[in-house]
Amino acid sequence: MNSALSCFIGFVLIIGTLISYGTQFHKIIINQSITGINIYTIAMGCLSSCCTMYASILLNLSTLKSFEIGLDVSQLIIVCICYYAYIVIYMYYIRHENSRASTFYNQFYQVEDLDRDYRHVFILFCISWIILIILGTASIIAPSSHGLINTMYIIATITSVIQWVPQLIETYMSTDISSLSLITLGLNTGGCLLTIIYQCVINGESFLLVLPYLVGALLQLIILVILLITPRRNNEPLLRYDDLIEEEIQRL
Repeated sequence: MNSALSCFIGFVLIIGTLISYGTQFHKIIINQSITGINIYTIAMGCLSSCCTMYASILLNLSTLKSFEIGLDVSQLIIVCICYYAYIVIYMYYIRHENSRASTFYNQFYQVEDLDRDYRHVFILFCISWIILIILGTASIIAPSSHGLINTMYIIATITSVIQWVPQLIETYMSTDISSLSLITLGLNTGGCLLTIIYQCVINGESFLLVLPYLVGALLQLIILVILLITPRRNNEPLLRYDDLIEEEIQRL
């Protein structure tokens, strides 16, 4: 019963992942803009999914021929592919005339140099791919290293917990979040909740294992609520940067 349920949930998560990120990619391509999408969230998603993928492959290396295990690992591989496709698409559209990247960073710190902003994003882009290559090489060299596996799981857990914080700040403080997909956020939230139910309730796994999914689901749910109940009027942000800076000066 659990085996059949595991396969069913595995297929649901794979299909949901493809639909979720496919919808976000489609919206970016149609709008030709990445405005309102936070690069730090994407970069941490790359790191988290990369570590989780490699650690899961190494941990299940001897049982990958099992259909159930192979399906679970395949889902993690697809998530990693989607995140790296995400950062490639982000880089492609960052210089488009309709795009305005890193809104919170730019406006709060009054950064108006587009070339400097592009270099900043390009560095994150390169670091994400370098980490993918380095961890892949380390996994080939030391496939049975428990230290490597545990380190990757720890990194994945930490980045998964804080991953959506920059996007939450971006959504709350930006005047324009037109490229952010509600469908993607909704499906991601549902996927996190489904994983929590499956791992904790059905498989009886430790709560710590699903803590990153719980935090991710809560943060994405908050972002969804902000997008749904707080319309941007006259292109105004929810929180003005100049007011925020003035408040900080007064406190000092």
